[in-house]
Amino acid sequence: MTTAWDRYVKRELKSSKVRQAYEEETRVLTIGLELANERKRKGMTQAEVARKIGTSAPQLSRTERRPGNVNMRTLMRYAAAVGMNLDIRLVAKSPAVSSRGRKRLKAAS
Repeated sequence: MTTAWDRYVKRELKSSKVRQAYEEETRVLTIGLELANERKRKGMTQAEVARKIGTSAPQLSRTERRPGNVNMRTLMRYAAAVGMNLDIRLVAKSPAVSSRGRKRLKAAS
């Protein structure tokens, strides 16, 4: 069953700016979800991980929910505490493609 919310999201995601923001936020939130899932899989509480990395359980909860607001070192310590490595890569963007499927070339100055 498609809800009004589903229809709204589908309509809004047609905008390239909205879609880009949505995809960026999804990538950031995935970091927190993966850390939380690994913590749970290992049977650890937020308090246990917080003690291991030198922070509080409420701060660890915020890290899981909003990892974009946390510094890299905290994310690295959290990952290590649950037996993971934080692997961030810089990858070249694909060339932009026009709506007709051809690559857009930037005009030379």
